[in-house]
Amino acid sequence: MSFTESLGRIQEIQGTLTQFDPAVAARTASAAATRRTSAASALAGSLSGSAAGTDFAGSLAAALGAGGTDGATDPSALGAPTGLSGLSALSGLSGLSGPAGVSGVSGASGSTVVSGDDVAAAAKRYVGVPYVWGGTDPAKGMDCSGFVQRVFKDVGIALPRVVSQQMRLGTPVASMAQARVGDLLISHESGHISIYLGNGRAIDAPMPGRTIQVRDAWEMRGNLTAIRRIVPEPTATGISVPASVAAAGPATSRLDPSQRRYAQIIVDEVRARGLPAQAAVNAVSTALQESSLRMYWNPKVPGSRELAPAGAPSGTDGYSVGLFQQQVNGNRFSWGTVADAMDPRTSTRMFLDRLTAVPGWQTMPVSAADQAVQRSAYPGAYAKWESTARSIVAELYGTGA
Repeated sequence: MSFTESLGRIQEIQGTLTQFDPAVAARTASAAATRRTSAASALAGSLSGSAAGTDFAGSLAAALGAGGTDGATDPSALGAPTGLSGLSALSGLSGLSGPAGVSGVSGASGSTVVSGDDVAAAAKRYVGVPYVWGGTDPAKGMDCSGFVQRVFKDVGIALPRVVSQQMRLGTPVASMAQARVGDLLISHESGHISIYLGNGRAIDAPMPGRTIQVRDAWEMRGNLTAIRRIVPEPTATGISVPASVAAAGPATSRLDPSQRRYAQIIVDEVRARGLPAQAAVNAVSTALQESSLRMYWNPKVPGSRELAPAGAPSGTDGYSVGLFQQQVNGNRFSWGTVADAMDPRTSTRMFLDRLTAVPGWQTMPVSAADQAVQRSAYPGAYAKWESTARSIVAELYGTGA
């Protein structure tokens, strides 16, 4: 376990014990501050053995709050905490209740529905606030779980104080491919917690000496322990695609359920923009050629496998991923982030953005318009899929294509 992870684990224990007897925290704050400063000095000295170690010790002690941190208690000074009966309050969390379908969360009652976007917006307001070990006050600084607790409090949802409790709440999410904005990402067992912002980004209070920032979601590449959804699933008010799309005719009957779902997403995105069915024909014919309407990941593209659904195929063509095999290697043909290209809706939107920017795309042959978007090494390959794409779109769009 790394030093940062160890700090996180100690903080969790301290935060839990302090909840049950706040008076203990007041009696031992001075002792805790002394121990933190000594520990920082000892660690710095062991790392460098020089004057630089002294400087590091001072910085770390300041980051840890040598003058005392909110809610942090030195467990060695606690003895047997009063008010703790077999940790029943911790294991049961019996006082917590919440929205329908969300386990163990209090608050968020009434007619206002909290969304993941609400959580993300509340979190971003704290960008720049320093990390403070054990901190819960934005005016002074917060640690990772204190930050998460504060964000959800701002949107009317009460969470417990520490990661080990927070990670039990809500509903589990199977993988990053199913993660939504506002989900909690728990990493390093229960050593750290962050909030997912979508599109491969997250926000957290990272470690001493750093501030709350939006960052790449490194959890997609490893050390991810769990994903928990605290806010309820949104009620569909616009485009909605069920997990399984029934065949609507002979063309869609030749697709498997996963292919039908992706085709439906493409068609619905086209309809949502008010575009003609021809745009869906272009998008579906391209996806048929590039991926056979499957969500390909690429071993050369970090994070793509974690974003792919279970059993998804892989390919190694350049740095291409997703339904449209969009390049994400940062060159002038780049389609953005790996999370963008691996998301069926976002990747469809990116395709449509480029398609509708092509002058005269609606009157161009399908293969020519597709090639203008994709710039494939095989420009004539799209033509063979036009008839199939038209049949699929006609069945899913509800109008002639």
